[in-house]
Amino acid sequence: MRRPAEKTASKGFTLVEIMVSLAILGILASISIPNYRMYIDKAECASMLTTLKYLMDGEDFYFLEHDCFFPARVSRGQAKEIPELAYNFAEGHKNAYRIRVRNNRRRNRYIIRVDCDFDSNGNGKDDRFRAITDIRRGEVRKNREVVQTR
Repeated sequence: MRRPAEKTASKGFTLVEIMVSLAILGILASISIPNYRMYIDKAECASMLTTLKYLMDGEDFYFLEHDCFFPARVSRGQAKEIPELAYNFAEGHKNAYRIRVRNNRRRNRYIIRVDCDFDSNGNGKDDRFRAITDIRRGEVRKNREVVQTR
């Protein structure tokens, strides 16, 4: 007579089970990591646009008080206080800001250029934005126009 088969206790995972688990984790990671990066870039873009609007507000108020615009330059990561525009940059920020102005009798203009450290539009290059206000002979030609240039 034959003896019944003895039950053996499972002492671990088989190689097939481990490979299937790794394949599932790889598929989930390949889906979630690009989406996570996209959400991070969108959040950084929203933060940069908010900072840009604060700078434009500061330029507008400075113009109302002094009848000219204020130039400034802030490098990436540099902590800088700009009391004329009522804005403080914290140390470690990711974008570079450059405000070029033209102030004379015929024309007042500022161009705020922002070199970003993210790619929100997915073209493979870091984004660049530009904000313009242009006043010629008292007539507003462009007012707080924000354009993505790259």
